[in-house]
Amino acid sequence: MKIYRYIVKVFVAALMVLGIGCSGPRVIPDDILVKIFHDAYIANAYMEECRIRQDSLLIYEPIFQRYGYTMEDLQYTITNFTERKSAMLSDIMGEVNHMLDAESRREAKRMIVLDTIDNIAKRQYTRTIYADTLIRVKRLRDSSKLRITIEDIIPADYNISFDYHIDTLDENRNSRIEVMFIDSAGKEKARHTMMMSRYRDGKYTHKMSADSSTRKLFINIFYHPANEESKTPDITVRNLKVVRHLPTEVCVDSLYLEQLDIRLFNHDLMTGFTADTVALPQTEIITADSITHDEPQDSITLRTN
Repeated sequence: MKIYRYIVKVFVAALMVLGIGCSGPRVIPDDILVKIFHDAYIANAYMEECRIRQDSLLIYEPIFQRYGYTMEDLQYTITNFTERKSAMLSDIMGEVNHMLDAESRREAKRMIVLDTIDNIAKRQYTRTIYADTLIRVKRLRDSSKLRITIEDIIPADYNISFDYHIDTLDENRNSRIEVMFIDSAGKEKARHTMMMSRYRDGKYTHKMSADSSTRKLFINIFYHPANEESKTPDITVRNLKVVRHLPTEVCVDSLYLEQLDIRLFNHDLMTGFTADTVALPQTEIITADSITHDEPQDSITLRTN
C-alpha cells in the first residue's frame, strides 16, 4: 500500500506545482476525487508496465473528462483542501488505497479461479493417443515394430516418451532415435534425433508442437544414417507413450461446452445462432496389437475462426 500512497502523492504534488491556470474552476466532490486518483494510479501502473515515457500531465486529461472535470478543477480542489476542516487530503488517499486493495484481492482471487479452471480443462482433455508397454526386437525383419506412424494429428503439443535397453548381442554401433512430423504435402518438419545408449537402460522424452499443416507423427527407434547398414538388433522398448496436450484455450472452450451440455446439432440451437465450433473425430488409445476403448470419448471442440 505504500507504493499506492507514493505514486498518488507524487501525482498530487505535480499538479499543485502547476498552480491554477484559469478562473472559475469548480470543486470536485470527494467521492469523484477518489475515483480520479484511482484511475490516475491505474494509468501510472500501465505506463510503468509498458515502459511508456510520459513527461506531460496531459496524459490524465481523459480521466478528468470521464468525470466531467478539468485539470484546473483538480488543481483548485487540492489547493482548497488546506482551508477545509471536514476532510483531509490524507482521507482521500486512504479511500484510494482501500479501493485499490479491494481490487487487488478480487483480481488475485479471480486469477486463482481461472488457473484452476485451466488446470482442470487441460487434465480433462489430455489424451494418450498411442501406447505400448513392451516391444522386443531381436531379428532384423522385425525392426518394423520400431517404426510407428500416427495419423490424423491435430494442432497441439505431443510428448513422446519411452524406456529402452540395447543388449550386447545388438550388432549396430550407431543406433539413433528419430522423431518427426509430416505435413499435408508429405514433407518432413520439426525433426528430432538422438543417439541411443548401449548396454544400459536409457530413456527418451521429447515434446513437439504441431500446427494446422501437420498430418502425421513418425517415430523411428531403429534409425541409422544412410551410409551405415542396419544389422541384427537386440533392443527392448518399454512404456512407449504419445500424449497429446491441447492448447489451454481449446481445453477451456471444450470444458465449457461440455458442462453446459450444448448439443451442437440441436435444431433450435442451430437456428438461433451460427455455431462457431465443430466437433473433432473421436480418438482412442492405439496399441501395437489392437485398438482399445478404455478411455472416455474425446469431446474436443475447436474454434474455426
